Amino acid sequence: MAEAVPDGHPTTADDVIRAIIQFAADRLITSQPGAIQDIPDGVHQHRTSVRRLRSVLAAFRDFLDEPAAQDLRVQFAEWGHQLGVVRDVEVRADVAAAAMDDLGIDDPVMRVRLVETEHEEYARAHARLCELYDGPRSSARMTALEEFASDPVAAVDADAPPDRLLDVVRHEARRVRKAAKRSDGSIESLHDVRKAGRRLRYVAEALHEADQESFGDDCEELAAAGEEVHDALGSHRDELIFIERLELARVQAGRAGERVEHYDALIERASERAEKELAGLGDALDRVKAAAAAL
Repeated sequence: MAEAVPDGHPTTADDVIRAIIQFAADRLITSQPGAIQDIPDGVHQHRTSVRRLRSVLAAFRDFLDEPAAQDLRVQFAEWGHQLGVVRDVEVRADVAAAAMDDLGIDDPVMRVRLVETEHEEYARAHARLCELYDGPRSSARMTALEEFASDPVAAVDADAPPDRLLDVVRHEARRVRKAAKRSDGSIESLHDVRKAGRRLRYVAEALHEADQESFGDDCEELAAAGEEVHDALGSHRDELIFIERLELARVQAGRAGERVEHYDALIERASERAEKELAGLGDALDRVKAAAAAL
């Protein structure tokens, strides 16, 4: 496992970047078996590790061997997409089951349509993921990661002080605010805000983890603010996708002569939850702005 920069020791931006990349690589490598073995939350944890790696590769690209870093981002974007296919099915099943339980709906036919069919799709998607894992791209991707993590830093500015990296996290905070200003309320534009919040969180966490002496409470607060943006919009998006699924299932149920009033109740409650999550976005963005100003 990687080690953080020791407290009290003279450090450079080079030291911090090396620790960040090694932390990210270690997490990804150790989380992969759980995803393939399908342990509880294994796919989700590994997907998060992939996203963390891609986020720090993008954010710190000016301090890295950029062509190699970009090649890694592309390789792990493909793997992350495949993990996302599996994870999205899992989320749909979980959201549906929780929503039915919340309203006390005990309808076996409805549960089959909304939950059990998703479990079956999950099994198929995970089997496909395992096939891809056994392919040649998988071993090449992991070899490239290990080689990169052993020497990720470009020679330029190797001796820059650690606080030079604060410019990176400030830039990520601006990305969040700019994405929010561009948003027209569509699911696509809100997703851009969500992704910016996620990268801000991972970058601020990475700096704090690598060198807590140089990147203390202010980075922790920025990470928490980014997470708040990401979580609010993630839950909002999950509810909108669930509503789309419910509307389709309602039509199918009606054509099959099944009762549809429970679908209407679920749609109404999901809409309420989506509005509540979105209502909290303004406070989350204000938190990002305040945390960035404190750096």
